Amino acid sequence: MSRNRLIVISADAMEDVDEAYAATLPYFGRLLKSPARAQIESVYPTLTYPNHTAQITGCRPATSGIFNNVLMQPGIDHPDWFWYYDMIRVSSILDAAAADGRSIAAVDWPATAGAPFEVVIPEIGNEDRTGGEDATMASVCSPRGYQLWLRHRDLIGPRPKRNHGAFAAAVAADVLREDRPDVLMLHLVELDSARHKFGPRGAHVAEALRTIDSRLQVVLEALEDAGTTDQTNIVIVSDHGQLDVVQHTNLNVLLAQRGLLEVDENHRLVRWDAYLHSSGLSGQLFCAEDISAQKRRQLEDLLDEIVADPAYRIRKVWTAAEARESFGLDGPFDYVVESDPGVIVGGALDRRVIVRRGDPDFGGTLGNHGHHPGAGDQPVFFATGPDFVSGADAGRHSMIDEAATFAAVLGVDLPSCEGTAMSELLATGESAGRVTGSPKVSAVDLAPLAS
Repeated sequence: MSRNRLIVISADAMEDVDEAYAATLPYFGRLLKSPARAQIESVYPTLTYPNHTAQITGCRPATSGIFNNVLMQPGIDHPDWFWYYDMIRVSSILDAAAADGRSIAAVDWPATAGAPFEVVIPEIGNEDRTGGEDATMASVCSPRGYQLWLRHRDLIGPRPKRNHGAFAAAVAADVLREDRPDVLMLHLVELDSARHKFGPRGAHVAEALRTIDSRLQVVLEALEDAGTTDQTNIVIVSDHGQLDVVQHTNLNVLLAQRGLLEVDENHRLVRWDAYLHSSGLSGQLFCAEDISAQKRRQLEDLLDEIVADPAYRIRKVWTAAEARESFGLDGPFDYVVESDPGVIVGGALDRRVIVRRGDPDFGGTLGNHGHHPGAGDQPVFFATGPDFVSGADAGRHSMIDEAATFAAVLGVDLPSCEGTAMSELLATGESAGRVTGSPKVSAVDLAPLAS
């Protein structure tokens, strides 16, 4: 059983095509010299919260319960997200490690609000609904986490242009120096934000990677200061890629036109028989509990119509049972709406049904995700440290295999995990850090860079 430490750093929306440039950067480059690696396929939908939950539970959404970023709250412009740790229906690698006596830190990791670990500073929003920012953070952080949040909160900046990257890196550095956790989970969002705002490709991607490299510098230098570099496994992961947004297909507007939901003169929801809950480049369609057989037949006829009409660019509508069987995706919805790549399945109530890129009323993000996991460029998994084999390549793996791999590295059991450890990446031996038959990945080289 390994007693080495584990740091998992999520570079949200990093894609396999980013590796070549990232490897030229000072701190990314140190982690990408000869890592153990895999190309990862996201769970469906390719959203942040379902996939970060898969990374720590090894379970798809039907099992974890985290089927979207946001809760189904019809008619609310900014729904609450799956912020809270107790929304996850299964145990995580954090639970397993804590039960084994390991200390845990989670910094801006999705779906960790209120988690019962030593250092917890979660990603959370809509604080106006939970008593304001101070009261909310006091309630969802661990005591030590709240102390660190107060110490570094000014790094987040004022609304509306807030950036958690510098904050998260500074907190993680303090945690490494002062708390020395056995497991640290860190989430960095600059690359995802850049791709959303400007699109999946362009100079802004390189700029965001350079910013994340500066965050890695803060973390790796703290690890060196703590003197635990040689006993630490470091894994860089991501949750999804992004696609160029080419169209919005706003199905709730179409449902209103066909009498399946009703809005008032201000486009506020009055009632609904069917409601589209957007998951970005896909959607989840809910039926009211009391929907009549006639209304359901009307809805199903409409779904057949939108699949048949190429203008909507809806590729397929899956029943919930079909989505569970094919993707491990399930929830309280009745259907999953899969669009062509780059088409947002929108839940807006106040727009045209079809809005194409280039139209005067096209708005929102230029890059997005939530698409079928097989589309576009893919998430990454790069690992270095005493329990990984230098240069090993596991090929294509599911996101759920990451949690199984973390469990193997830590030597703990995760009974609810649906994934399989990427054993070809793992060094084996009789004692922690000892390798039999395979070279281990050397500790990160933290010698000063040549000028």
